[in-house]
Amino acid sequence: LGLAGTMSTNVLERTREIGVMRAIGASDGSVLRIVIVEGVFIGLISWVFGAMLAWPVGALLAQTVGAVLFQQALPYVFSAGGLATWLVIVVVLAVLASFLPAWRASRLTVREVLAYQ
Repeated sequence: LGLAGTMSTNVLERTREIGVMRAIGASDGSVLRIVIVEGVFIGLISWVFGAMLAWPVGALLAQTVGAVLFQQALPYVFSAGGLATWLVIVVVLAVLASFLPAWRASRLTVREVLAYQ
């Protein structure tokens, strides 16, 4: 949801840039791809930061919750499979969140963009 809002704002702020691309011959598909790739890139950056924070925070929570509830640390496993699963989920969600703003951007005409203030 946050990524969809960010991408919508980004498209709105870059309306003139999109208009220039359209004026020099950019197709609907190329504008669509540019916006979606940008959304996926933002999603990948968030996945990297999330993965870097998940390891120490998860270990700390396993130790703390285990100590409070069971008087011993809970076993903590950080799996590569789980990391890969979340990578796929993040990429799919980033594409879905970026699609509507990308579609709207690809439908802008040069005339609409030049009229935009």
